[in-house]
Amino acid sequence: MLEPIPAELRDVEGIWSLRRQREDWMAEKGIEQWRPGEVSASVIERQVERGEWHVLRDEHRTVIAGLRILWSDPDFWGPDDGSSVYVHGLMVDLGHAGRGYGAELLDWAGRLAVLEGKSRLRLDSAASNRELLSYYESLGFRGCGRRQVGDLNEVVLWEKRIGSAT
Repeated sequence: MLEPIPAELRDVEGIWSLRRQREDWMAEKGIEQWRPGEVSASVIERQVERGEWHVLRDEHRTVIAGLRILWSDPDFWGPDDGSSVYVHGLMVDLGHAGRGYGAELLDWAGRLAVLEGKSRLRLDSAASNRELLSYYESLGFRGCGRRQVGDLNEVVLWEKRIGSAT
């Protein structure tokens, strides 16, 4: 099992390339989750500088998976009550898909949340992304609402109780 590590500035290009790969893949499959070119490398750089990104690297130090950890998410979830960790941008390189890295990253995020005294792991996905809806449900997340944020597609809000609350 690989252990996620905090992303460094040298990882920005790898994260951005992975994001573009996934945006293009979704567009090809007709999945309305992420729009091609929606997030720039400079946005990712600022997120890395804030310590939000954690990545998995292969033996060549290439980013093969990653996710963002947020301690509040008012745009999607409203005011934070201090009980949750929020995940955004979960992605795995297509060449490494199907190896369980996404589930490992979410398990790691849950362990991090417990260490920080949180009882919930939260994330969102496009309501139209049936594959992802099934995936999160299979990992023990439960849908707990829908939300329209700006000009983005409608999202399903997902939550999983962690630690002693499971």
